[in-house]
Amino acid sequence: MHSSGWLRWLLVPLVVLPIAWLLLSGFGRDPMEIASPQIGRAAPSWTLTTLDGETLSSADLAGRPYVVNFWASWCGPCVDEHPVLAGTQSDFGDQLAMVGVLYQDDPDAARDFLARYGDTGYAHVVDDGGRLAIEYGVTGPPESFFVDAAGIVRAKQFGPLTDTLMDERLTALGLDR
Repeated sequence: MHSSGWLRWLLVPLVVLPIAWLLLSGFGRDPMEIASPQIGRAAPSWTLTTLDGETLSSADLAGRPYVVNFWASWCGPCVDEHPVLAGTQSDFGDQLAMVGVLYQDDPDAARDFLARYGDTGYAHVVDDGGRLAIEYGVTGPPESFFVDAAGIVRAKQFGPLTDTLMDERLTALGLDR
């Protein structure tokens, strides 16, 4: 019996310490920060149709940094981030390309959303079948990916962008407002 008591005290740290480490390591993280396997990798290539019926591709955006924003007309937080996106487009103009990608949404509903809340000044594409959302690993709108001029994904934002968050993510692309 004496040796089993000694074993119990030896096992307690072996079990408790790893569990404590797992719990404590999660407390310093932002719960809105969801890791993306896309960070540091080439952005997916795509060719899609815009709400205006034009064709737009990732090749059209090559050579300058760009933001890919997945959104939907039925998404409440997308309303909140809409002025941030439009303001960023206005502030950076040709220095930064931006594209909106409809996420599980109807193009007519998206057009109504833009008519109601204002034009962003950049193109919005229809992701029929959700292929591009799958390639980026989107879990739900709004989600934004920040791609550098070389076509490498440098940052991701899960949830609505604020001006502060936008500025933080744009620094990953070497851009300052």
